[in-house]
Amino acid sequence: MSDFESNLARARSFLAPFRDEVTGHFINGERVVPAGSSTFDNLTPTDNTSLGKVVAGSADDVNAACEAAETAFPEWRAMPGAARKKLLNHFADRIVARAEEIALVESMDCGQPIRFMQQAAVRGAANFRFFADKAPEARNGLALHQEEHTNYTLRTPIGPVAVITPWNTPFMLSTWKIAPALAAGCTVVHKPAELS
Repeated sequence: MSDFESNLARARSFLAPFRDEVTGHFINGERVVPAGSSTFDNLTPTDNTSLGKVVAGSADDVNAACEAAETAFPEWRAMPGAARKKLLNHFADRIVARAEEIALVESMDCGQPIRFMQQAAVRGAANFRFFADKAPEARNGLALHQEEHTNYTLRTPIGPVAVITPWNTPFMLSTWKIAPALAAGCTVVHKPAELS
């Protein structure tokens, strides 16, 4: 069996659960498939076949996600930066543990070569680690004074953050936006591209 055939077989095994069930939204810690929701096929650009059905988001779904993020915000904001750092590093560990799966699924999902997606999966973990290290110092009052100007940065959690990501490296680009928001003490509502 060639590397290509082996990778394809492993990717299909990781994707099997998505073919059997509709992929819903992840809101307030739960997978949600609202009654009467419309769905669409997530097509792989490798051969234009369906990887599975995905729930199309509605205005009600967006509102539910925003309300959940708003409800979770006070507790997440109040969590000390060191505790957020620990959790973000835990997320990074989980990403590393599943890096092969992430890379194979991403390769099928967006058509990128597996060698690139392997690097992107590991980069996703690195993004979480980088911003985890910044979490303890996310506070007000850091100033950089120079002769020609003064830079004063406010680092206060502002509330739920909306994150919109493109199709072309969806997992890694999601981590690049979600990790800094979480590290800063904000909750997140993520809207990925429909194509990935």
